[in-house]
Amino acid sequence: MSHKPVRHKPTRHESIVALWIDGSAHPVPAIIAALRSAIRQDPPFREIVVLADAAAAGDLQSVASESATPARVVVLPAEDSVVLNDLLAAATATWLAWLDASSVLVPGALEIVEPTLNRFDVDLFYGDSRIASVDADTVVRRPALSPIRLRSQDYLGDFRGARIDALRAAGGFQPGTRGAHPYDAALRLGTRADRVLAIPEVLTEASIEPRDVMRRHAAHRTVAHLAAAQRHLNALGIEAELTDEGIRYPLRATPLVSIIIPTRGGRAVIGGSERTLVVDAVRGIAARSTYPSIEFVIVADDVMPQAVVDELIEIAGNRVRLVRWTGPFNFSGKINRGAVHALGEYLVLLNDDVELISPDWLEAMLGLAQQPGVGMVGALLYFEDGSVQHGGHMYSASWAGHIAFKWEVDRDDALDSLTVDREVSGVTGACAMLSADTFWSVGGLSTEYPGNYNDVDLALKIRATGASIIWTPHARLIHFESKTRVATVDTTELELIRRHWGTKLITDPYWR
Repeated sequence: MSHKPVRHKPTRHESIVALWIDGSAHPVPAIIAALRSAIRQDPPFREIVVLADAAAAGDLQSVASESATPARVVVLPAEDSVVLNDLLAAATATWLAWLDASSVLVPGALEIVEPTLNRFDVDLFYGDSRIASVDADTVVRRPALSPIRLRSQDYLGDFRGARIDALRAAGGFQPGTRGAHPYDAALRLGTRADRVLAIPEVLTEASIEPRDVMRRHAAHRTVAHLAAAQRHLNALGIEAELTDEGIRYPLRATPLVSIIIPTRGGRAVIGGSERTLVVDAVRGIAARSTYPSIEFVIVADDVMPQAVVDELIEIAGNRVRLVRWTGPFNFSGKINRGAVHALGEYLVLLNDDVELISPDWLEAMLGLAQQPGVGMVGALLYFEDGSVQHGGHMYSASWAGHIAFKWEVDRDDALDSLTVDREVSGVTGACAMLSADTFWSVGGLSTEYPGNYNDVDLALKIRATGASIIWTPHARLIHFESKTRVATVDTTELELIRRHWGTKLITDPYWR
């Protein structure tokens, strides 16, 4: 993504940022701490408004009088949108920053924010935060704009800001949204990546445990948050089901899905017994998948025993399409050959060493794949021992790795990233869904990557078209990693992916 620089440079005393502190339902000491952290900012805010309940107003106004810049307390009624819109209409600043009183601004926060906003032409900003606990401080690094994630989770944190003209143009503050106004505004202003800026600096601090932070911002979805998300989806014309676990996207249609599985019909010891991997994979999918329209495109090496072919046909009948492969191992070439013979509107790239966990995996992936702007969708994969194998790709320091690699099943980050649909830089080719049109429009998989990084190259080609890559926790499989071949990385392939994609592998906007 890119942001257009602007040249406006106000003087030190011409602050472009007004601050509203949301003290609703917070204890007075917490609101006072947030207010004092704002008063101490140098340079100062244009003005400070504390939004509070009537019982706290007196104490807060006493502290507000300490401010060298205009600071006042506004008591909010139960339906607060009219009062907020009156305040918005009277605002003279360029930017409105919103601070939840559960956090305080770190010293120098505005000194970071204001020059940044002067430089970039954006409508919405947010930043990182620090959580101080008895054990250790945790820095919460927030990813770049992730619109699909934002629908399910307000991950932007306790401090974010909106360009006042943009907020007015978007309709200001909506009725029935008390307690979720920053989220509602972010949904409306956060539809374009080039208009949203994630500032990679710690701007706030909270003295609570990480889980408590995310219980408020993610897991705890109030009626107002749900209403805001539903209103946003309705405005986009997107049909979706809002649940406590996030958003599920009903299928617009049930097209044929071609599951392409490259295999040599190998056997491996799984769970203490020897199994034919592709047979078990197809048997599990055929027996347990709830999606009604699938075919299996089996790209089989010439060495695959006829008995394995017979068993596959016995399991899946006329849903099996057998494609022969002669020559050295080349995962990319085998997938491409399978795609040539596939009849499905959507393709699933799948390793033969997998076992299905969630029967509705295809519905979960296809519902996302059918969303506007989505290019490819990946799944949550576990190792045989139950630890996480794949939570999306992470591209950093000229390497490509797996998010949450070898994490225990109950581990997560401070943003609960393994519980929500979210944009990622890429997903593993061990299990990925995309439309056949998308696959061929970017040239399929590059055969220059026979064993490694073919999925990284595919993801980056798709993202180069402007489409996004989505990872979902609602499609879950076990991946018996590299049971049929030695898991090594060819240095030639590593050098090639670095030459092809250069800076795209240096930092990851979705996982910092």
